[in-house]
Amino acid sequence: MVQELGNDDAGRYLVTTATGSQYLLDLTARTVQRLMAATAPIVEYLDVAFSPLRRDGESLELLMLESCTVGWPARYWLQIRPDHVVTLRTTSPVMDIVALDRLEA
Repeated sequence: MVQELGNDDAGRYLVTTATGSQYLLDLTARTVQRLMAATAPIVEYLDVAFSPLRRDGESLELLMLESCTVGWPARYWLQIRPDHVVTLRTTSPVMDIVALDRLEA
């Protein structure tokens, strides 16, 4: 399992958060896709309401990966809005980071 990703890394990863959301992160293509409540939340997050976010399920342009470390919230700077105002998305704590390229090899 990967413990941390940085903005200069490459490859494809599946990032799972405490609320059960998953992020398909492609650092080579510079895209991210959020899948809300794709897995069960951890016990401490069972009472947290699920929040749909703008353009869930769509592949979005990743401008910068500020942080993505197991045990801490991830922070993604994204191009979501048609007026090109940048959006910062902060997740619940990251529980797991899986390198997809290694699984497909």
